[in-house]
Amino acid sequence: MRANATQLFPYPGYEEHVKMTLDTDAGGKASTAEIQAQITAYRLGEGTTLRDIQIPGTQEGQTLKLRVITPAGIQTPSPVILDIHGGGFISGSVDIDNYRNISLAEAAPCIVVSVEYRLASRELPFPAQLMDCRTAYLWLREHGAEIGADPARVGVHGTSAGGNLAAALALLLRDRGEVQPSLTVLNCPDLDMKVTTSKEQFGQLGKVKDFCHSNSAIYTSADGSPLSYYAMPARCPDLSGLNPHMVVTAEYDPLRDEGMEYAMRLLHDRVPCETLQAPRVTHGFCVMDRPLTRWVHRGIAASFRREFGMEIVDF
Repeated sequence: MRANATQLFPYPGYEEHVKMTLDTDAGGKASTAEIQAQITAYRLGEGTTLRDIQIPGTQEGQTLKLRVITPAGIQTPSPVILDIHGGGFISGSVDIDNYRNISLAEAAPCIVVSVEYRLASRELPFPAQLMDCRTAYLWLREHGAEIGADPARVGVHGTSAGGNLAAALALLLRDRGEVQPSLTVLNCPDLDMKVTTSKEQFGQLGKVKDFCHSNSAIYTSADGSPLSYYAMPARCPDLSGLNPHMVVTAEYDPLRDEGMEYAMRLLHDRVPCETLQAPRVTHGFCVMDRPLTRWVHRGIAASFRREFGMEIVDF
């Protein structure tokens, strides 16, 4: 007998996990507050620093906030990772990724910089967010020495909507003939608006599918213009010529299939690409300090070390 989508929900408490992030009732808000408390309960290792700086923004008179995490004892100039946070394009901030970025900075070790790009709205849709990420990336290439970074060794990491922006940034840099990242890591990326098997399987509870599509619609189609592949990178017909990528997916994530498909397309187009599928977890698992998360972060750090020309000492 063939299992239906409901029977595929993977573990006790899965429904509560999804509702925890999507419900708008009092219980959902309480659960969300609990998650936020865990996200913000990060710890800096001894000697690791975290500071915010302002750089010139994409538009005249605008500024962009960058959060700079520098681990103790690194040799300078240090490789640097540009982190692009998630949040469905319309929400989130650099605060979401504090735990992960501290982990990556200390595991590599290298400087990690997170960009506070302008969130999407009907008044400020695509491509403003992508252009902010490009501005931050080019600033690291041109001014990274000001924070102790090596402008020749810049990587990019993005999660969820940030994974979309990271993939689009790599394509945009390729198409413009600009220097690409040493490595682009797409962590549970949101790459396409099409319905997939994983969206059908794991988008049945709460409002996952509607939530994802409404956010993407605000980001990509607020002005009614045709959909660009910079807005949804899976629409790009040719991925050749890109620098190395890494794609991380989660087994029970609605976005799983588009991430796996993108990784296979990268390989088919002769782009160096590694994949890591985290078992028995849902979207956003990497914001929580858990054994599997620590293992994934070590693997990501090792991959950055490889592409930065550093010795790989641990996975």
